[in-house]
Amino acid sequence: MTNKRVELNAFGALPSPITCPFDGGWVLYLPLTDQMLVLNPSAKLVWEMLVRECEHDEIASALAEHFGISFERASSDVGQILASLKDIKSKSDAAAGYPISLSLSTEVASACVASQLDFEYCGSFRFGESLINVLSTVPEVNESFFSRFRHRAVGNGEDADVLEVSRRDTTYCLIFRGSLLAEVTTVNAMMWCVIELLLNLEHSNTALLAYCHSAAVSKGNHRLLMPGRSGVGKSTLTAFLVVNGFAYVGDDVIAIGEDDGALLPLPTCLSIKSGSWPILEQFYPGLGQLPTLNRYGRSMRHVEPQHNYEVLPATSAPSAIVFPAYKEGNQTHLSSLPPLQTMIHLLGAHAALATPATEDKLRKLIRFVEQTPAYELTYSELPSALKAIEDLLAAQPQQ
Repeated sequence: MTNKRVELNAFGALPSPITCPFDGGWVLYLPLTDQMLVLNPSAKLVWEMLVRECEHDEIASALAEHFGISFERASSDVGQILASLKDIKSKSDAAAGYPISLSLSTEVASACVASQLDFEYCGSFRFGESLINVLSTVPEVNESFFSRFRHRAVGNGEDADVLEVSRRDTTYCLIFRGSLLAEVTTVNAMMWCVIELLLNLEHSNTALLAYCHSAAVSKGNHRLLMPGRSGVGKSTLTAFLVVNGFAYVGDDVIAIGEDDGALLPLPTCLSIKSGSWPILEQFYPGLGQLPTLNRYGRSMRHVEPQHNYEVLPATSAPSAIVFPAYKEGNQTHLSSLPPLQTMIHLLGAHAALATPATEDKLRKLIRFVEQTPAYELTYSELPSALKAIEDLLAAQPQQ
């Protein structure tokens, strides 16, 4: 885990955007904001000229000449592209205004928070070989985040490493073992920094390539990665798959191993939201007695995993990627996705390169997407979704 403040590269310059060709388009990675975008050739040309501070008409003229279209059509296209890219560029430029630091001493890091803030003790937990005590002044951490790791809680945190999450003025700080690992401007960015740290601790012997908001299950020799933003129905589907013969791998964030594409989960409990309680209580008899927690305006209960999923990630890469989408009243439909659409769907699930992000990692992620079959699963009934997934995995080669 490296310092998440804006870092200088080996030549003393700010990190530059990374672009890689991909399936007739381009993938653009912005190190300063930790964003990935998929661009078509027109958008890539517009982006390059926007970075050079070119004006609208100059960009439109270049686009018209490059693609052999009228200036009027190019001007209209440029307007639409600029509307989305300018906001992205402004965020990247703003990130460049962060304080720049190559290193921060233990003394400086500790002085940032320890002597001035009133921390709440959030518990002691084991991740991989590391035992940590969590201290926080951020309500989003205090109230519910670490409750998802209650199966990793330990009663005695004596001699444990200390993880501190705090807010100071307009920034959020993450300090671990006395060193400042991250200083960001939003609580969401801070939570992703915490997640990446925990992933690195949990899988300390494995290099991480990327991670995304996803569930994952396993059956026989097959692994299934199910990315998606919150609310699409992946947790409910995961819970149903688990009571129908699948092993639980993860339900919140899944990382991908850099060397072999193995699935590496953030070791959370299964989160079941209130809308799914009536459906799933018959399969999880104790669900109704579990504590109710609120996160991002949603009520949920955490079910501890019943499978020894800790040993599963070392086996293999996923047999397939499935993007689940619950749509009431729709027939179950599984449709194949080309690599470009797969990447776009992954970005919608908050996919990010692991720190430090490099062009080599971006190329490896593209290769992972190109080599892994991917599908969109639309469903309204869990039994039919289960059958579609079982049929899909049965058709995949044994790993």
